[in-house]
Amino acid sequence: MPDLRPFARLFLAALALTLAARPSAAEDAGAHGPLVVVLDGSGSMWGNIPGERPAKFDLARQALRQSLSSLSPQVRLGLMSFGQRRRADCSDVEVLAPPEAGPPERILSIADKLNPKGKGPLSLALREAAKQIPADTAGSIIAIHDGMDNCAQDPCAVAADIATTNPKTRIFLIGFALDKTDARHLVCVGAATKGKVIQAQDSTQLADAISEALTLADLARVDPETGVAVPAPQAATPPQPAGAPGLSLTAALAAEGKPLAAAIGWTVAKAEAPDVVVAHAHARELAVDLAPGSYVVEAKLGQASVRQTLEVKAEGPTVAKLSLGAGVLNLKAQADKEGTALAHPLVTIFAKDGADGATQRPVWIGREAATQLVLPAGTYLVRVEDGLAQQTTETRLAEGAGVDVHPVLGTGQLALSAVSAANGAPLKEVTYTIEEDDPDSPQGRREVARTADPAATFTLPAGTYYVAARSGAAEVHERIALGSGATIRHVATLNLVSITVNVTVAAPEGTADSASAPVSPSALPIVIRILSEAGQSGEIGRAHGATSTFQLPPARYRVEAEVMGLNVKAAGIIDLTTGRGGSVALKLEQGEVSINAGAASGRHWRIKDSDGRTVMHAGRSDAGTARLAPGRYVLLTDVGDKRIEQAFDLKSGERRQLTPGAP
Repeated sequence: MPDLRPFARLFLAALALTLAARPSAAEDAGAHGPLVVVLDGSGSMWGNIPGERPAKFDLARQALRQSLSSLSPQVRLGLMSFGQRRRADCSDVEVLAPPEAGPPERILSIADKLNPKGKGPLSLALREAAKQIPADTAGSIIAIHDGMDNCAQDPCAVAADIATTNPKTRIFLIGFALDKTDARHLVCVGAATKGKVIQAQDSTQLADAISEALTLADLARVDPETGVAVPAPQAATPPQPAGAPGLSLTAALAAEGKPLAAAIGWTVAKAEAPDVVVAHAHARELAVDLAPGSYVVEAKLGQASVRQTLEVKAEGPTVAKLSLGAGVLNLKAQADKEGTALAHPLVTIFAKDGADGATQRPVWIGREAATQLVLPAGTYLVRVEDGLAQQTTETRLAEGAGVDVHPVLGTGQLALSAVSAANGAPLKEVTYTIEEDDPDSPQGRREVARTADPAATFTLPAGTYYVAARSGAAEVHERIALGSGATIRHVATLNLVSITVNVTVAAPEGTADSASAPVSPSALPIVIRILSEAGQSGEIGRAHGATSTFQLPPARYRVEAEVMGLNVKAAGIIDLTTGRGGSVALKLEQGEVSINAGAASGRHWRIKDSDGRTVMHAGRSDAGTARLAPGRYVLLTDVGDKRIEQAFDLKSGERRQLTPGAP
């Protein structure tokens, strides 16, 4: 009969090892699960990573097979996937195997049959995975994915909900070849559920990441070769620091969060003299040698800060991780749902203070459409203004979590310009008015914007607008539909006709040139006016100088020119109804009147025109000579109590000398 004692000893040793590895009753629930594995089944998983030929999905299945083979059959293991059944379906999340005890091959064989093809509803998959774990059970979720949720869901908000409904469930999110910026936005998932977010850039790192997640989940293990239970690997315990007394500091968003990689503003002062700074730095970590004693340490990042008193002992540096009690607000203000960024928004973030949140305190103001802010945990109002559009969003920020705020203002841009005619030059003097429908307004429309900028751009909420462009007497109206995220460049054509007015002045007799001659703008203060033909609709245009060009709509107009301060005037009619422009000449006819200075001395006199208006009088310092329009005039002179009237006619170009009081 064979000797069975060696086999008995081996059996007893294995049994002892099994009993030693078996968790206590209190630990049994954690050691045996449940564990839900979520595998990304979106179409992007068929992509490759640099240096490795198999697709990301094949590498993920290989890493799962390698890592899960060490799990005990007693672990209740489940499998879910998303995006593996239908294209462009954000509800495509499937429980492939509910958590049950059994060999890992049970779910690995199911994973081998999957065929990624759809979108990536990661947030919904996490929410559904949490439903597979009873609310009072310590369970774990390991999710492997290669991108952000592209179904407009917020993984941070989902993680916060899971932390409330399943407080004992931890999420281990493994990003495979994930963009670093996207990875930072997902740190909140691990922080909210006391799990971890792990990044893997190749197949080796992916296998290590899955093994690390299994270790942190504290699941029962077996030897893959013998099936004998073995102790679960333990996370490495960092060695005790050694060195001179002092402080070795890091900071985290939350007490149980990972140390931040961002540069922190550190200030260290002695507790008995908090106003005397003994160390100051702007770095990720702070290591400083200090004499034993009490110190006040302040750490600041963004709008969040923490102040804490630490005791430096005589033996080695004092290690501490300060909690900022903060979260990360990721803002991306958009013009439309497609993600069109706003051009130049004004963003104001208010903190809601007080028991009822009635007090609103501005904590940040900026012009960035996309930014990331570290803020103390709390409730905030994010107000985004762009042009005439405004939107306010309320959000709750938890410690160690991140929240995405993506307000969509639904705006577009309307760029206006105007030309005098088709293919004409841009107008420089034009006024734009923009109105929108408003049933409560007297005319059914309400003005929303007005400008005299000849090239104006407006940011407006999507809708229908009525645009009026005015230049002088010309006006054109347009109805414009502005879509969200659109930019409309509208050119208003006013159909104007160009007309040039030239003014000449008749030279008085006896000058060097007795014929009519042009007058430069500096010679006389000439003003040119454009009125309607009947002169009843007010002044349409005005210019100063002897020559000016006007842009007018086709019509008949009255043109007037005069010398300011004199009664010298000229008028004419121009006909632009044919749509053809040109030029018009106006001649200012005038004569010259001189008063005999000797005879006028000490006398009161004045000259009136045929309408009884005084055009020249003795009170003026320059009253000796004046230019007047041709016509009939009267010279009135007061001699004692007697008034002498002298009537005279003045012709164009004539020069006359008058003696006041002469019969």
